[in-house]
Amino acid sequence: MTEKDRNPWLAGILTLLAVGLGHFYSGQAKRGFFLFFIGQGILLVAALPVIYYYPTIPVLISTVLLGFAFFFYCIFDAVRLSKRERYGFTLKRYNKWYVYLGYFILATFVFQPIVSSSIKILLIQAYKIPAGSLEPTILMGDQILARKLLAVKQGINRGDMVIFPFPEDTSKDFIKRVVALGGETIEIVNKKVFINGNLVKEPYVVHTDHQIIQKNSTQSMQRDNFGPVTVPKNAVFVMGDNRDQSYDSRFWGFVEKSAIKGKAYTIYWSWDKENYKVRWNRIGKKVE
Repeated sequence: MTEKDRNPWLAGILTLLAVGLGHFYSGQAKRGFFLFFIGQGILLVAALPVIYYYPTIPVLISTVLLGFAFFFYCIFDAVRLSKRERYGFTLKRYNKWYVYLGYFILATFVFQPIVSSSIKILLIQAYKIPAGSLEPTILMGDQILARKLLAVKQGINRGDMVIFPFPEDTSKDFIKRVVALGGETIEIVNKKVFINGNLVKEPYVVHTDHQIIQKNSTQSMQRDNFGPVTVPKNAVFVMGDNRDQSYDSRFWGFVEKSAIKGKAYTIYWSWDKENYKVRWNRIGKKVE
């Protein structure tokens, strides 16, 4: 049998490329498979439900630290095993460069994208907020988590912050608050919202422009006075909380329920670009 020394540094680098690859190199294929599939699987199964239901600062930090701890353990373990077999290592049948390459391709470009896409479609996805149409509820620089398809299937309610493809450019995702549901009649009179003739209390809304644009105005005539219109049964009417600075259903129409991808529920990171600092008081804050 062919013998060839193992390089601990190379075992660590290979693990950086893909969990378990360094173990393959060190002659521990079963252990590598276990860490990649079972180890990472257990980590996901343990972490995702907690983040989904209890996205507090301690939970978010603990989850990140746990992920790093597992990753560094895999590197340490691969290096340790490589050192043990460093000299006079008898090559296994899978100790071939093309096996390593195949493992890397499958792990990085097949398995992990499938898992990541499944999580994003069904459970949770992160989004960055680039605009201020939802201030003060969501600020520019906030990064949010949204519950995806499983949460949407449970129903859309008035007040939900929903994510959907922008109707005028479906390559971009928008986030707005649901103001009226299918079958409801919405009317805006001098910035005040009425649903089925009843004034709606909106404590989260701000108005930055004291001017009231009348229906007979030539500019943005639907901003402050709109309707009445009845929302189709299979759609919702959405607006931003920063009501005077939001481009929403008043201008481009309804959002089909089937187009809604998720519901925002927490802020997991917030960066104040103007002052170059983290907004620590916003991390873990619920989106309500």
